[in-house]
Amino acid sequence: AAAADNITAQISETGKYVGTITRAEKLVSQAKGTQGLGLSFKADNGQTAEYLDLYHTKGTGEALSGLKTVNAVLCCTKTKQAEEGAVQVEKWDKVAGARRKMGVTGYPALMNKRIGLLLRKTLETDTNGNDREKLEIFGVFDPETEMTASEILGRATEPQKLSAMLDVLIARGVIDKRTSRAPARQQSAGM
Repeated sequence: AAAADNITAQISETGKYVGTITRAEKLVSQAKGTQGLGLSFKADNGQTAEYLDLYHTKGTGEALSGLKTVNAVLCCTKTKQAEEGAVQVEKWDKVAGARRKMGVTGYPALMNKRIGLLLRKTLETDTNGNDREKLEIFGVFDPETEMTASEILGRATEPQKLSAMLDVLIARGVIDKRTSRAPARQQSAGM
């Protein structure tokens, strides 16, 4: 009976989450050489979201969105500067075949910072042709004030955008980018 109360370890649903950044890793895409920020997150309820990776280069809408999201993360965590440095993160070790702590180049100023995230479940087909579920960052907010980056920068006195963003997120449901286009089932919101 007690097992019925256990929460799934991984966040798997679209919704609003508050927690802590557990990985702020510098990324460089092997395919294109683009740089990015690799984020992992642990919600206050104990659930985690791994590999919320954001790549940021100029030129494409998706990449520009990644840069905007990185800037929102910096703003909402009140991080004025994020210099590169050594960080300890837990991630998958292909050689060992297990998760373990590793030293990587990252952004120490972002590690263990509190943040609020709107996460969107996306279905996609990977490079091997396999369908998979993935979480993407839809929005970022300050967990204490629930203000978005634009509200913080605009010196708003009350949060107003987050509830509208959450409504849009829930209304859109799961995003299906799979090449097979099997019907996606609607998911309920997180917190």
